[in-house]
Order: sequence, then C-alpha cells, then structure tokens
Amino acid sequence: MKKISFVFLILAVLSCINTTDAKISYAIEPETVPIHILSDKVIYNKNKHTYIFTGNVIIKRKKFTLKADKVVYFYKTDYAVATGNVIVNSKGTITKAKKLKVYLKSRIGTIYNSHIHYLDKNIYVYGDKIYHKGKGFYQVKDGYLTSCKRNPPSWKLYSSFSDIYEGSYAYSFNSIFYIRNVPILYLPIMVTPIKDKKSSGLLIPTMGYSSLTGYQAGEGYYFDLGRSQDLTYNLNYYSYLGYGNSLKYRYSLNPYSHGSIYGFYMHEDDDQKSLSMSPNLTRYLLFSHNMDFFGNLALKTNLNIPSDNSFYADFSTSVYQMTKNRLSSNFSATYDSDGYSARMNFLRLDNLFIPNYTTVDEYPAFSLDGQSKLGDFLNNPLYFNLHSSFDVFRSPAYLNDERLDIYPQVYMPLRIINGIHITPKVGVRDTGYLNITDGYTALSSGDKNRQVYYASLNDNTTLFNNYAVSSKNHSGYLAFLTPYVNYNLVRPVNQSGIPLIDQTDYIPQESAFKYGFNFNLEGYSNKGVNNLLRLGIYQYHSVSGNFINPVNYFNYDNANSDIIARIKVHPISNLYFFGNGSYDDYNYIFHDYNVNSQITDFRKDSFGIGYTEINDVQGYLTALDMFNSTDPNFFPQTTSSITDLNTLSYTSLSANLSIIDGFSVNTTENIDLTVHKDISNSIGITYQTGCIGFIANYMNLPYFHQWAFSFGLVLRGIGTYGFGNMVSPGAGSSGLSMSGPGFNNGL
Repeated sequence: MKKISFVFLILAVLSCINTTDAKISYAIEPETVPIHILSDKVIYNKNKHTYIFTGNVIIKRKKFTLKADKVVYFYKTDYAVATGNVIVNSKGTITKAKKLKVYLKSRIGTIYNSHIHYLDKNIYVYGDKIYHKGKGFYQVKDGYLTSCKRNPPSWKLYSSFSDIYEGSYAYSFNSIFYIRNVPILYLPIMVTPIKDKKSSGLLIPTMGYSSLTGYQAGEGYYFDLGRSQDLTYNLNYYSYLGYGNSLKYRYSLNPYSHGSIYGFYMHEDDDQKSLSMSPNLTRYLLFSHNMDFFGNLALKTNLNIPSDNSFYADFSTSVYQMTKNRLSSNFSATYDSDGYSARMNFLRLDNLFIPNYTTVDEYPAFSLDGQSKLGDFLNNPLYFNLHSSFDVFRSPAYLNDERLDIYPQVYMPLRIINGIHITPKVGVRDTGYLNITDGYTALSSGDKNRQVYYASLNDNTTLFNNYAVSSKNHSGYLAFLTPYVNYNLVRPVNQSGIPLIDQTDYIPQESAFKYGFNFNLEGYSNKGVNNLLRLGIYQYHSVSGNFINPVNYFNYDNANSDIIARIKVHPISNLYFFGNGSYDDYNYIFHDYNVNSQITDFRKDSFGIGYTEINDVQGYLTALDMFNSTDPNFFPQTTSSITDLNTLSYTSLSANLSIIDGFSVNTTENIDLTVHKDISNSIGITYQTGCIGFIANYMNLPYFHQWAFSFGLVLRGIGTYGFGNMVSPGAGSSGLSMSGPGFNNGL
C-alpha cells in the first residue's frame, strides 16, 4: 500500500486550509522508490486522490527530473500531468514541452508540442505528439529530426511517423529531407543512427575512375562483432573487369595486441575492354598485419601475397604502391627475459616487375641479442653485449646457404669529469657458412669461415647553458651542445669466396673516426617550453683511406665521407623549417638534400613547400661490385642504368586557405623537376556552417592516367553522406604517398 510521510500529511492538511508562498518539500514513496517533490504551493484533494503542485515544481525519481509550472499528481495511479515550461532530464536526454502526461514509475506517457535532445549525438527530435511506449522507445507523429538548435534548422528530416529506439536507430516513414526550408529529397523510409557506439550497417558508397579498370563503384557492409573485433565486406564494380569482393577483419585482444586480415578476390571478365597488365583473369590479394603480446612473448605477422606481379599497379591509387618492386611477408616470435631477446623470423620477398638477384628468403632466421652487467671494475660498470643469429637463406635465382654469426662485445662507460664520458669497447665476430649451393647450377662449394676483431673508443661531452631573459615571466633560453668523437678499428681479414647476402657478409677493414655534434636550443616561459632549433652534423674520416660508406658511392678513394647534416628550425609558433642533406668536401658538391617549410596563421591557414634532390643515381650498384669477387655466380649484380640521368629532383607544394567563415580550400602539387612532369595534384573544398556542410576533393595522377573524385554532405551529429574515390585493396586509404630523404626528429 502506498503511503505518505507524516510530515507530508500535516503539510497537505494545512495546504487544504490555506496555501502559502513558502517553498515546500515532499517525499512520496510509492512501493520502494521514493518520489521527491518540491514546489511553492500544494493542494491535496482527498476525494480525487490528487495533489496539485504549483510554482517552480520539481519532481525527482532516480535519474528522472521533471520541472514545470504546474503538476497534477494522481496518487493512486502514480500518474502526473505537467503543464507550463515543462523540462524533463533523463539519462542522456533533455525534453522540453508545453504539456506532459506521464506515469512516473514507468515513464510511459505522451509529450505535446515538444522536442527531445539526445546529448551524446547532439540530435534533436521535434514533434506535435511524442509517445513514450517503453524503456528507450518513442513514437513521433508529424515531427522531424535534426542536429541544429537554430530555428529554422539548417537541415531537417521531416516524417509523418517515426519509431525511435534510444541508443540505437530512428526509423522514419514518408520522409522529406530539407535544407533550410527547401525540400530536397523524398524518402519512403529512412534509418538514422542515434547512438555513439559502433554498430552494424551499410557504409557510404564509393565511386571513381581508373584507366586500367574503368569506372568504379562500391558498397560495403560493416559487421559489429563486439567491443574488440569487427568485419567489413565490400562489393566493388569495375567497368573493364567485373566484380570484386573483399573482406577485412580487425581485432584487438588488449591495448598491446591488435591486427587485421584483408582478402580480395575477383574473376575478370574475359573481353577486350580489360587493360590489365596481368594475363591471369583470377585476381586476389591476402594482406595481414598483426601484433600480439602475451607477457614476454610477442608475435608479429605481416603477409602481403598478391595473385600476380601487376596487382597493385592495376588496382591501387597510391603512387607508392603502384611503383614498388618488392613485397615482403614475414612471421616472427620474440621472447624477452632478463635483458636478452630471442627471436625467430620467417621472411619471404616477392619480386615485382624486374628480378632483383640479391633478394633472398629466410626460412627461418634465429637470433639472440641482449646485454648484462658483469660487475664493477675500479668503480665503473663493465657490460657484456651479444648479437648472434642463425639464418637459412634460399633463392632459386641466386644461392642457398646457412649462416651462423656470433658477435660478443664487452664495454665499460668511464666518467672522466662531469659532462665528459669515454666508452672503450672490444669484440670479436665469428661467422660460418654451411651448405653453400649455387642457385643457377645447383653446384655446391666448401664451407667458409671468417673471424673479425673490433675495437672502438667513444667520447662525448654535454655542454649546457641557461640564458635567462626575464625573471618576471620566468623566460629564457636553454642551450645544449654535445660534441662527440668515435674511433672504430676493424682488422683486415681474408673474405674472398664468402657468399654476399647482406652487410653482415662483407665487413671492410677500418681505421676511422666519426666526429660531429648535436645542438639544441629551447625557449621557456610561464607558458611552457618550445624547441627552437635542432642541428646535427657529422662526418667519417678513414685513417686507412678505404671506402667507408660515403653517400657518393663513386668516391671510394676519398678518405672523408660526405658531411651529413640535419636541421629543424621553429623560430616562431606558426613557422617551421626542416632540412637534411649531404655535402662532398672532396668534389665540393651537394649530393642529396631536401628542405621543407610550413607556415600557419591565426586562422589556421597554412602554406608548405618542399624540395628534394638526389644525385648519383648510378653509383650504388657500381660500388657494390668493388667488394665482390669476379665470380658472377656468387654476386651477379648489374650496373645497367636505372635512369639515363644522374640527378632526380622533385618539389611539393601544399596550401590550406580559409576563404570566408566556414569555407576553406586545400591543394597539393608534386612536380618532377628532372623531366618537368606533374606527378600528382589535388584540390579540396570544405564548407561548414552551423550543423551542415559539404566536402569535395579531386585527385589526379598523370603518371598513371588516373583520377579520383569524392563528394560528401556533412550533417553534424549524423555523419557524411556521399561518394568517394575507391580505396586501394589492402590499403588503409587511397591517395599519394611520396618517398625520399626525410628529417629525423630524434637528432
């Protein structure tokens, strides 16, 4: 039986005799959940079992709060009628109405001339009548949905009738889409998400064009498989080739373990329209990238297996994917314990377009690396460091062999005085080669062994100064200068007849210094610290006068390597400069370098420009022959030209401009300055006002006779509707990717 507290009964009796302007609080307890009511006045009608609350009425029950000018509460049925400035706050929603009829316990009722605001998605639902049929289920008659609070809204979806499931979807019938008050589109049925979590459903359609595959169109469906996994299916149509199907599965086991598996399959139409580079009509791609961590054990998988060598050239819209000539796939397992790491790796390299004879598969490779402290000697720590590996190499076009490489070292960091450290290091490298077989003739040769002795001495000094500018603002500059000198000694050893797979197999004698410095300048104030300048410069000098890894590979008689420099300048908050390069002090020329800059203003407008130049394209392969025996079976490198030119250069331009409020334009341009051809260009337009906008983008790839266009209508709180260029199979997104010398932030 329902009951009223003793205080409430006394106040109710008094209120029947004479109303008062004093604020009165009541606690009604239907069954087990109390209802708290606060108002200026209250009248109790015993015959009708009603309470009439007037003046700043507030009713609270659990997370439900109702405010109104007047509320008539029917005590027996737990039913209330609220009128005048009605506001209801419930979990995740705010409702405003002229009138509300509701059962307080179940919250089932009817709302008149009202709107509901879904806070998480910022969605507003307006209606002449809104019926609450159950927990989270509403029906709206003659209403509309929008994400705009303004009146009239920038956009709205009007419907004669709608079913709304809170935290799920809104199903609207007999709908008309309006921009401002102009009808744009009629839809017999419309499904709109009104939840902030991912869910299954259709994806935005895509369209595009390629000279190799023709006009393209695609549609996809997203499967929500739970909090930590999902699946996406796409059906793509190519006017020259036919239909392609793809599946992408993603998972996340924990914050450190995640991955994806992608598969693409199609059978091309057998007609004359196909411009495909592949004679094979069945095309497929298996792509996977996974990283899984289980305590000290890490598993990594990277699979990239196409059906044919021209798959990426036919289907991709990425310059990087379309021009790469080698794909790698590998699986590795790594176990870490007490400073050491044991690793097993399987590697497969697939050649594309042209054969690369130095490409060799590893089936498998084992390694053990790490270091440990041996103890202290004269108050200085003594460390042991180990690098070791066992590799099984297989190549049908080159050679097969097994290689065991063990490289132990000991070193001792010595602190001379504050800021000055010297680290001597000695080591020996023992490498053995077993079961050497020529890939061409299948002839075997005897086992080989090599032993190399190392010694090095590293010296570095850190100089620091604080230049205070203002004690009031606590501002100034911090300068760090770290000069260093390293000496490396490798005793000469006979390495003739050693199979040459990678840099482990040829270790030239060396007596060389590496010297240089790093300089950092930082500004500080009450607002924080800003890195103003990073500069790093270094060079090698060989005492023995032999080839020691200069950037210009032809200059192997020069005792000095090129001078390598990297710089990053951030003079003011909106301006950046980046650059790196190499300078040959023997021939007094720059060999390769790139510079980039970007500037932004207070409106977030930005302009960027970059320039890259690469000299001596031919030198690399020629220099490699210098270390090899004349036996072409072991090292069949070719010195044929990659290009007829010795210099490659290109420039890149980018800009993002805010024309007027809400309207911006962005553009990019990449130009090959060597042959004076356009590599790629794009232009994009974005417009956003209030809660509606649109985006449009055009990208052109003249090198590959391809273009792509995308357009979308942006509805705030809902998403982007439109069409876009095709996403390359196996790629996260389509677009241009340039490769070249880059700046290393870790100077």
